[in-house]
Amino acid sequence: MGTVGKLAGFHALVVASVLAIVALQLTLEFSNRYRATITRDLYENVVLFDRAAASRPPAQSLPSLARDFLASHGETGGDQLAIALPAFHTTLGSPGVATLMAVPKVRSLGASAPTKSTIVTVTVGGSPTLVLAVAIIDQGKPVGTFITTGSLHNFEAVQHRVVELTVAEGIITVIVAFVSVYLLLRRLLGTVRRLTRTAAGIGLEGDLGMRLDAPNSRDEVGEMAATFNAMIDKIESTMTSQKQMMANVSHQLRTPLTAARGQLEVMSSDDLADPAARKEIVATVIDELDHMRRMVERLLLLGRSIEGDLKDACPVDVRSLLLDVDHAAKAVAPRRWVVGDIPDVVIHADLDKLRSALFNLVDNAAKATTESDTIKLSAVLTTRNEITYIEFAVDDSGPGVPTTIRQTILDRFGRSAQSPPGGSGLGLAIVSAVARAHRGYVDISDSALGGCRAVIAVPVSDPSYPLASGPTRGS
Repeated sequence: MGTVGKLAGFHALVVASVLAIVALQLTLEFSNRYRATITRDLYENVVLFDRAAASRPPAQSLPSLARDFLASHGETGGDQLAIALPAFHTTLGSPGVATLMAVPKVRSLGASAPTKSTIVTVTVGGSPTLVLAVAIIDQGKPVGTFITTGSLHNFEAVQHRVVELTVAEGIITVIVAFVSVYLLLRRLLGTVRRLTRTAAGIGLEGDLGMRLDAPNSRDEVGEMAATFNAMIDKIESTMTSQKQMMANVSHQLRTPLTAARGQLEVMSSDDLADPAARKEIVATVIDELDHMRRMVERLLLLGRSIEGDLKDACPVDVRSLLLDVDHAAKAVAPRRWVVGDIPDVVIHADLDKLRSALFNLVDNAAKATTESDTIKLSAVLTTRNEITYIEFAVDDSGPGVPTTIRQTILDRFGRSAQSPPGGSGLGLAIVSAVARAHRGYVDISDSALGGCRAVIAVPVSDPSYPLASGPTRGS
């Protein structure tokens, strides 16, 4: 048996056990109540005889009273009555009482008055019968026994019927419980089985294209399948991105390495004796190595930005941050640097990553412009999908970015024909990664200055954020 069958069988066993206990309790309760009803009826006969005995005339004898009582109550609801009076050497009873008195237990009860009420179950004429024997007291002395009976034939028939119905209903309940749980577990564990096979296929075969057939339901099974598929989508996307990144890095590093190797081969040749030429080759090789160093540093920064965590997040004052970036930007290139409107807002962000992203935007603007151009830093509050963002904008009066490539340049090593030489193609990719890590966005559009407007937006801190948990940074 598989896991489904075992679990369903165990569930059926538990249900059967509970039903057996309930059926036993119901049968015992029914039996006790039925016997209690018969016993109550028997005691009513005793009460009637006691009343008759209490109201008899002084001159009337007990045998005479017994005859009169049996004449009027000889057959009460089919019960049999017997009045044994050993002191008068007589036993009186309803029709057929001889069969009753022939039973040894009943005969012994009639031979001597019992000291207390006695109830026994005997078989009379092949039928189970409940017998109640009570002593007859006359002038303070026991003189006989009053015996009344109640048939248990109907009780046993009804009891057997109740047991049969209970067993039949229990069997049906157990079967239904087993089948229903089996089907439910088969559906549930079927998804788990498919998940295991899919995971094994991915792990052993490396096939990231495998997915679970997620059921169209919003229960735990559907959520598990959907979550698993989403996880594989994320892994596939990451693996694809890593492969593409490795291919791009390999391509980008191959060029400076090839150039440096070629220059060194030229310098090592015996034909090159000119010191000036050797010096120029060394300068070229150093320039290529510096280009590789900058690219590696940016790749490391991109990797840290892609991690998507905000372990170093802290309260950041927007005004202090932009003024700090403006102060540092003036040392990057001689441009007409302008600071626009800046709202007094404190956000919750990773200061180092956000500052690096802003410096990348500033560096791109500086490379795309000349000394006579203007570069403007500003910030503005905006709302998207009921979320308030702070947009850090870098505007320039340069040539701008064509609409057709604005999305492409956000990718790794994405460059346009207008891109200045010497760039790594990673600047805007870093900006985009930082924005995603902060659950924000990047936007490239036309600037009011005539050039490009680059924006990185991050959500504004929740007003309930406990700023006291750390110092506000940004300057």
